[in-house]
Parts: sequence; structure tokens; C-alpha cells
Amino acid sequence: MPERVFRKKLERAGFTDIGAHDEIVFTIDDLARYPLFPASLIERMRRLLPPERQAAVARSLVFTARRP
Repeated sequence: MPERVFRKKLERAGFTDIGAHDEIVFTIDDLARYPLFPASLIERMRRLLPPERQAAVARSLVFTARRP
């Protein structure tokens, strides 16, 4: 889900001081190391995604927040 949507959900839940950090961007090669992504899916992503998009197909972001 987009970062802005997640932030809004945290705000609606009553959280404050919301911060995002430790971003990790994953390439198709990175995803291929995880058993969650079968070889057939990796092959399909390589075939269907343009080369310039293959360097950033997923990202991980750590959120911190306080609940007053």
C-alpha cells in the first residue's frame, strides 16, 4: 500500500509522531531469493516489466509512531 495511505491509517488509529525510515528497495534478483516468489513468477516479471522498472519492483519501509 502507498506510504501516504498507511500514514493516514495510522493517524486515524490515533498514532502521532509517525516516521518512516530504513527503506530497502528490492530488485527482481532480490525477490528471486525468497521462496515466496516461484521461478515462474520471477520469469514472468522479467518478461513483462520494462528493464528500467526491474531495479525497483518492491520496497520495505519501517514505520515508527507513538500512541498518546
